[in-house]
Amino acid sequence: MTKETKTLSGLNFNMWKQDENTIHLSIKNPHEGKESWLTSIEHTDKHNGEQRARTHNNLFRDLKSILEQNGKW
Repeated sequence: MTKETKTLSGLNFNMWKQDENTIHLSIKNPHEGKESWLTSIEHTDKHNGEQRARTHNNLFRDLKSILEQNGKW
């Protein structure tokens, strides 16, 4: 019996710094469903420390680290 996986691989993922508190994400889907979408991750500093729908400080920190390590921040 083959173990079922919930992983969807083969997506095209790009990210870039929009400003000091915003990272934009572009995702292209070659599978069924929406073809592509654009979204963002924001740090709470952008909103005077308030949590908002797009504020995810831990994820922002990790994505920023990847951009910094590759000279894109």
